[in-house]
Amino acid sequence: AHGFGINWSSKNMQIEPGETKTIRWKAEKAGVVPFYCSNFCSALHQEMQGFIEVGPKGRPVAASQRPDAEKVAAARAELAALGR
Repeated sequence: AHGFGINWSSKNMQIEPGETKTIRWKAEKAGVVPFYCSNFCSALHQEMQGFIEVGPKGRPVAASQRPDAEKVAAARAELAALGR
C-alpha cells in the first residue's frame, strides 16, 4: 500500500495495490506544492515524492509537464525552513 499526501493541506489517503482513487483538492494560490507517499511502503519510501505546479486561474493545463525548476527550489527551501 502507498499513501498520497499533499503538503500544506489536510489531503491524505491510502491506496491499496490495484486500487484507483481520486483526490479532490483546491489550491489556495499559484505556485509549487510538494506531494509525498504518506504510508511507509519500502526502503525507498523517502524517494516517493514530487511536485504539483499550480498555475494562475484560467491558464491552460498541460497533460504532462515538469514544474519550473526555480519554483521547485523555492518550495524545497520552504520545506527545509520548516524542518521537513
